[in-house]
Amino acid sequence: MVIMPSPMSWNFALAASRSGAPGYTPEDARDLYGAMQRTLDVLKAKNNLKVTRVNFMGMSLGALEGAYLSLLDGAEGRIGISRYLLVNPPLDVASVLKRLDEWDSLKEKFGAERSKEIAGKALSIVEAFTNQKRDDLAAFDVLAKGFSTFTTEELQFLIAEYLQTVLPELVTVTQAIHDQQVLNAPQGEVRKRLEEAKGTTFTEYSDKIAVPIWRVQTGEADMTSDGFSARGSLDTIIERLRGNPRIYIMHNTDDFLAGPKSIEQLKDVLGDHVILYPYGGHLGNLWFPQNRATVRRLLK
Repeated sequence: MVIMPSPMSWNFALAASRSGAPGYTPEDARDLYGAMQRTLDVLKAKNNLKVTRVNFMGMSLGALEGAYLSLLDGAEGRIGISRYLLVNPPLDVASVLKRLDEWDSLKEKFGAERSKEIAGKALSIVEAFTNQKRDDLAAFDVLAKGFSTFTTEELQFLIAEYLQTVLPELVTVTQAIHDQQVLNAPQGEVRKRLEEAKGTTFTEYSDKIAVPIWRVQTGEADMTSDGFSARGSLDTIIERLRGNPRIYIMHNTDDFLAGPKSIEQLKDVLGDHVILYPYGGHLGNLWFPQNRATVRRLLK
């Protein structure tokens, strides 16, 4: 099993992204495809690995990128991926980013002290869980009960805060590559630049960093943030996935980053290759025994 870094991570931006400013799904998938090929070459050359079959499993943003990967590999066949399991892919990236920004703004409603208290309480629950065995179902029950004490708004705030933890390092690296004068601290003062980058939202990253770079690289001077996100959504390519026997999707009907209409659209395109669960939110039920058994069955 090879675990690839997310294209939205600083190390991928530095080592594998041709633009140095990831966030545009079609090109991120192209970069990921290249990184996968180089990884396989290393495994074959240095580890004498004989590859007989390659499967791909992607979760959330990774699932969205997996959908684009399926088109790339279908057209070029440089890897020959046999099966794709896409877990909780978002269809409309723009609406997801806007929702996360709305949830992040809850910290203004809570205030600095309460926000810190909520985050600290959540961290203590997670730290206690990390010491448990991952095959102990009782540990997951304790984890769920711990988070059940939060209000809906507190959970929304925590989700946004967690997802945006990747941004300070990503922003700092993109500015080391391009230096768009987004950060005021001098280039050599990395700690100050990281601190300054904290609080950056996904929309700000898109508006101030990614879109300006992609305007230059694509020559599309009128590209907007909404257009940037829309062109990298699953909704854009969904019809090209219709009837693809290699693709399976696991989704939850209560996924707050998808919505009923999006999931119905997936069912229409891929039929019984879409496996739906009634509960689990976003990636919240992968630890269920029946879900794990389904993953093993699909990747067998």
